[in-house]
Amino acid sequence: MFPSLSWLLGAIALLSAATSAWSSQHRPSRTIVRGHLAHAPAGDTVRLWYGSQQVKTPLGASGDFTLVVTGLPRATSASLSYARQRTPLYLSPGDSLHLTLDFAHFDETVRYTGRGAAANNYLAHVLWRFQAAPTAASPERQRTPATTPAQMRHLADAFRQQQHAFLARYQVTNALPSAFQRQAALDIDLEWARLLLDYPGYHRTVAKQAAVLPAGYYDFLHQLPRQQLDEQVTREPVLRMLTAYGGRLLPDGPLRADPAEAARLYAIATADFGPNRARDWALYQLFTFQLPDNLTGVMAAYPTFQAQNRDTLLSRNLKQFLRDLRHLQPGQPAPSFTLLNHEGCPVSLTDFRGKVVYLDFWGTWCAPCRQELPASAQLARQFAGRDVVFVSIAVNDAEQKWQRVLATEQLTALGQVQLRSPDAIVPTAYNVVEYPSYLLLDRQGRIRLTSAPRPSAGTATVAAIEQALQQ
Repeated sequence: MFPSLSWLLGAIALLSAATSAWSSQHRPSRTIVRGHLAHAPAGDTVRLWYGSQQVKTPLGASGDFTLVVTGLPRATSASLSYARQRTPLYLSPGDSLHLTLDFAHFDETVRYTGRGAAANNYLAHVLWRFQAAPTAASPERQRTPATTPAQMRHLADAFRQQQHAFLARYQVTNALPSAFQRQAALDIDLEWARLLLDYPGYHRTVAKQAAVLPAGYYDFLHQLPRQQLDEQVTREPVLRMLTAYGGRLLPDGPLRADPAEAARLYAIATADFGPNRARDWALYQLFTFQLPDNLTGVMAAYPTFQAQNRDTLLSRNLKQFLRDLRHLQPGQPAPSFTLLNHEGCPVSLTDFRGKVVYLDFWGTWCAPCRQELPASAQLARQFAGRDVVFVSIAVNDAEQKWQRVLATEQLTALGQVQLRSPDAIVPTAYNVVEYPSYLLLDRQGRIRLTSAPRPSAGTATVAAIEQALQQ
């Protein structure tokens, strides 16, 4: 992440390395998060997410839990979730936090004691005060279809100033780590930038016309600290801002299948962020988001991306995505799989040759997936006795919980095929990146639709299946 030190600073580098080695040997090896969730629903799991890792534990009958992270290498952003509620955390090696909250008033009542409490109480206060509270006056609540660019800038600037003032007051009476202070200040500026980046798309959607932006509207991007962006580019607040930045690059529609288009986008992003990691991640996100519906556009842009970006891992990832998606185009054979059904019997995709397959990737942990269950049952009833089979693959579900949901929702009563994928191998083969995801396969086991309508889409879903049956 950081540039190499000059040979002129060799002595300082050696001293720094020795200090780091001593610190690693003496750093506390355990980071502990305990807590009590009053009035919490029973039967779910407390999960602590940090980076790409997680630790989890069932919530005790009394509402208590203990989570232990071993070998945390450095201070990091994290989050704690239970029963579809989530709260942010900031963990440092050796922290020993104790959390209390009333689940019925989740965001309002989060409080921490113990080592690391100051930073985490700040996060809890900010979440409630500026986002979750009914009285929170965020620009997203205040803007209207009539809001002009100048008025949006005023709303965003005022909101940013209020948050910086709160951080300054909080620091006076609470000992916040210096690294956390810098991160908290950056997050305020990232949210400010995201709000301004979102405005043109919001206006186009609600006012049904493009906003007339003044010259220099996007100059606020130059105020973001480039070094911090590069250092923290994979943190969620940075990625959220860079996702919104896609609207700056493609305000009027999808990416054109023209190499000159990619060069134009790189020129804009370089002017906004410099030739840095934030620029490369912004383009990487833009292209990967375009992939499902615009393979040809991204393929045309890839040579420019490969030549311009400085992160070879991003190039390899995007190249792999392109390779995978070529195999998932309509008319290509669907990736084969064999999984166990709810009775423990192996079921293969080839078992359904000669029938249309409506393939559903879901999870009991996924609220939008659960919301589709009634419509899914109705769809199965509507096509009962015809040459179509409804195959549902639950991903990353514990078998006991999956079986319980199948029984409670009576998901096997209509002849639907219920399978469980204990890992991500099968969904990855189908490039599933969100849940639920639906695909439609033809009688020969070839892909017909990679993004089939959901069961709740009603007539659109019925029409898609009917057309497949007639082929």
